[in-house]
Amino acid sequence: MKTTLPLTLALAGALISPLHAEEELAPPDVDFFVQAQMTQADMDPYGFDTADGLTINIGMWLNSVDLGEKSRFGLEGGFVTQGDVDELNEFIRSPTVSETGAGADSVRVRQEESLELSGFTAGVVWQSPYWLYLKAGGYLYDLKLDNRQQRILLDVNGDTVTTVNDAPQSESQSGLAPYVTAGIAIPVLDRLSLTAQYQYTNLESENFGTLGIGLRFTN
Repeated sequence: MKTTLPLTLALAGALISPLHAEEELAPPDVDFFVQAQMTQADMDPYGFDTADGLTINIGMWLNSVDLGEKSRFGLEGGFVTQGDVDELNEFIRSPTVSETGAGADSVRVRQEESLELSGFTAGVVWQSPYWLYLKAGGYLYDLKLDNRQQRILLDVNGDTVTTVNDAPQSESQSGLAPYVTAGIAIPVLDRLSLTAQYQYTNLESENFGTLGIGLRFTN
């Protein structure tokens, strides 16, 4: 008994000491921020006009990373949606054999194509002491292309013989695209900044740019 009690106390002390030390560890030195922006992407490389959208980023500044006076380094992730972009085309062509058999002398084609792009981003951000910030990372995207076509069969007088709505055709692709961003964050209140940026994304061997304007709040 005389030997067991001291050993028990020593063992208990050895177990409690690391737990107590862990409780005294300082929390990570970080500041969190949220940035929301209205965006406009140039979809010309895909044959479309601009696409309006919304980007919401959540991140944290790693205050323990020292990159110079008043510079900050952080990590962020975000959700991106570019919405739908529609292109309407209409043209007249000669009928096929089957369309001629249906009484068509010519065919008016109305074609609608749409693009939808959305996904998630993850990357790093560096904030200079002079409003400028830079970002780089990856864009996990989902791209969907739709094609809908209506054929109006016309007789020799130009009157409608019949209208045919062809089955829509869809194409989807997903992947990871790199991006780089340059922007400015102008303080307007103690923790609130007005942001404006330009993002360059390489997606499926095509490059497109996105302009964004919004606000950033840091806790």
